[in-house]
Amino acid sequence: MKTLYYNGIFYSMENENVSFSSLITEDGFIIAIDDLSIEVDRKIDCLGGTVFPGFVDAHLHIAGLGQTLTLPNLHKKKNKIESLKTIQTSFQHKLLYVQGYVEHDITKDDLDDISSDYPIIIRHADYHSATVNSKVLSLLQLQSNDGILKEEEAQRAVQLVPPYTLEELTVNIETAIQYLYQFGVTGGHSDDMYYFNGYKGTLDAFKNAIQTYPFRTHLLMHHEIIQDYLNSKDRWLDQNPYLQLGAVKIFYDGTISSQTALMSLSYSNQQQGQRLFSASDFIELITFLRKHQLPIAVHTIGDLALDELTDWLIKYPPMKGLHDRIIHASFAKESTLEKLKKLPVILDIQPQFVSSDLPTAYQWIHPQTELIYPWKSYADQGIIICGGSDAPVEIPNPLLGIQAAMHRYSSLDGNIYQPEQRLSLFEAVRLYTTYSQIPTYHTATRGYIKVGYIADFTILNHDIIINHTLIEKTKVILTVVNDQIVYVHTDI
Repeated sequence: MKTLYYNGIFYSMENENVSFSSLITEDGFIIAIDDLSIEVDRKIDCLGGTVFPGFVDAHLHIAGLGQTLTLPNLHKKKNKIESLKTIQTSFQHKLLYVQGYVEHDITKDDLDDISSDYPIIIRHADYHSATVNSKVLSLLQLQSNDGILKEEEAQRAVQLVPPYTLEELTVNIETAIQYLYQFGVTGGHSDDMYYFNGYKGTLDAFKNAIQTYPFRTHLLMHHEIIQDYLNSKDRWLDQNPYLQLGAVKIFYDGTISSQTALMSLSYSNQQQGQRLFSASDFIELITFLRKHQLPIAVHTIGDLALDELTDWLIKYPPMKGLHDRIIHASFAKESTLEKLKKLPVILDIQPQFVSSDLPTAYQWIHPQTELIYPWKSYADQGIIICGGSDAPVEIPNPLLGIQAAMHRYSSLDGNIYQPEQRLSLFEAVRLYTTYSQIPTYHTATRGYIKVGYIADFTILNHDIIINHTLIEKTKVILTVVNDQIVYVHTDI
């Protein structure tokens, strides 16, 4: 079936001056641009909107987002009293798992006052820490005066939560995808396969969900489940037109909010953060993965972590034709950029962290830290950067990420941080369109509005390329995946 999309401004994303007024699709691909001589079977009015290639979130947790949308959440609680009230109300004399906690000095004693007989796990908003009660500490045979656990210990606490059934996990993923549609998100690169139902159970849930809700899903594979992947004999990358198995996820360091990101200069607590691998263990892991011709996707936040990882990637490169991914790359040293630009590597950045993380980070990081969220520096070196939200850590709305990449403004304190690292609006939009498609290895069919490219579109009510000041008022009016309208704004 041939479909005409008309009454819109269609940006090719080749450059900001190339746009069209209509296009025709067939079988999920664009077959013509500005050609009204072709007979069509269906017409879709774009309502005078602005049409981009479908927005793609380069780093999020889809199943985790679905879980957050259905669990008690403390993200918007303003203080300790409000947070404890929600915890108390949610407790039902069984294990309680609550997410989104922004630290308000809750301790295990506070949680013990609610219950010391049943496990209570309060996961922090950075997803690298948790506050737990005495029951959890007892079950895990851990000691902690305040009940705050970080990194591996926090993950052990979360693993006490009973696994979902296949049906429950499928519903979680479906819930997340429907939520993402409203932000014009047509695809995402997700890290979920270790935290829920293991390799097969999580993969099966994704396969089920995207049968009903089409979504271009690229799944990172946590290194802890990589043997399950190898045993499965599943092929790497494309499973079907909507599902890929991607690089192997590894955590090299921690987070700024936990002061575990590995920094070259000490935090205010005189610590430098944590390496989550010894050198020997990391070498063993990376050589094993290279033996199986697999690229890696490494969580790296601190500047020392980035520098060390870059050296490892130089020494142990991926197979020719493949690229590795570095997730976050929030801080860097000038000397690292010269090494980084020579590597086959893509950086998955989170522009919204400028608003949410940076004001607090400045209280802890050393004042002489060289490069802070240095997106322009990366781009100027020719390093590919992709835009993500790390949802459910941030709201998975690419328009918020585009704003943050352009303005570097924090609503928390009203400050603009490192304005020299701003991206132009067009560069910022490319983070969520053209560049976020590069890790799929389908660069000849995704990320542009051109003949032969997929019919995934995000349609906005304002032309933000012509007038970027309208972005705060901009809404997604239509989301299209594979020629299928999956979201229509209720006001139209």
